[in-house]
Amino acid sequence: MKNIKIYLRKYNNDTSGIVWISFYVQRQKINFSTKVTVEVKHWNEKKSIVAAGDKQSADKNLIIETILARINNVFVKYRLRDKNLSRDLFLREYNRPSDYATFFDFVRDYMKKISHRTELTTLNTHMSVIRKLKEFNIDLIFDDITRDWLDIYFAYLRRELDNNANTAYKNMAIIKKYVLAAYKAGYMTENPFEEWSIKKITSTCVYLNEEELAKLVALYNTGELEYKLHKTLEFFLFMCFSSLHVGDAKKLQLEQFSEDHFTYFRMKLRNSKPEPIQIPISDPLKNLLSKIVGTRKKGPLFEVIQADQTMNRNLKDIAAIAEIDKPITHKVGRHTFATIYLRHTKDLAALKELLGHSDMKETLVYAHVMDESKREGVQCFNSFII
Repeated sequence: MKNIKIYLRKYNNDTSGIVWISFYVQRQKINFSTKVTVEVKHWNEKKSIVAAGDKQSADKNLIIETILARINNVFVKYRLRDKNLSRDLFLREYNRPSDYATFFDFVRDYMKKISHRTELTTLNTHMSVIRKLKEFNIDLIFDDITRDWLDIYFAYLRRELDNNANTAYKNMAIIKKYVLAAYKAGYMTENPFEEWSIKKITSTCVYLNEEELAKLVALYNTGELEYKLHKTLEFFLFMCFSSLHVGDAKKLQLEQFSEDHFTYFRMKLRNSKPEPIQIPISDPLKNLLSKIVGTRKKGPLFEVIQADQTMNRNLKDIAAIAEIDKPITHKVGRHTFATIYLRHTKDLAALKELLGHSDMKETLVYAHVMDESKREGVQCFNSFII
């Protein structure tokens, strides 16, 4: 590299000094120590090397040469990429740690660090996203992850894996979390997400109206469904009348119930918002609970717990039997509670508390009900003829 200065910096009248290197990047000076100590009499100022009179001259010169090579590598790397190198970028690149061979090695250790404060379901989702990424490129390194690479991987999710836009953006949001952690830790010199936006796609909120819910209640009361479908519908109706997520519902214990309410903690907010949520028990929920519990007084509310995928398959069969033409999954139960509750109460603040939302923005996904109420409300003026 041109215009690099290697010199011995002496302090006061010491007979020895430390070898320093200085040069400019975009007219900004970089000046740092090699930490190599040399006696003045053993420093060859003309050649900028440690003279042979120093018994450790070979090792000391090797250290200086290694540092010069690292400096040169940074400049060559950016020149080959045809990218501008600033002083800050140079320092980040030069000081970048190299203890991880691949991006996945870093992710593995970072997951261990955050595991104690992250929900298991969230970690499982993250691991699923990282597995998908690993299938795309098992040898992914930090330098591979550029702005262009983000476009390529997003296209792969959409075209090759046939992920919808919402799923693809959620994948990218999870990857962004680990990329930013790597960037902040110094393993990446640039943040590729700085100019790559993750769009929030509003997903369709599928819910049952009161007539459709009544159909499922009637089907449950007949007792004619085969056992596995009956237990699926029982669990689903519990969510329709209780507002819970499937994960929270599965963990309920009978000791959490009183005559007129039950209390639970949302798994998702266990660390960020560990306040208890109290849910009043309606008459249909009370009757459903008596059928689920029988004479039991302690233990889990649900003795038979199905996998989410199994329940979703069963719910499709149940919807067909009840002649409900909607893609029902376990999530629809919670959406159904929220929609019917809001339609009758118009109370978004109360619904936010019942659903255990940490932010009103989450509750506003049900704003479609408020829009319907507004449209119905203005009809009160229809008696006036102009």
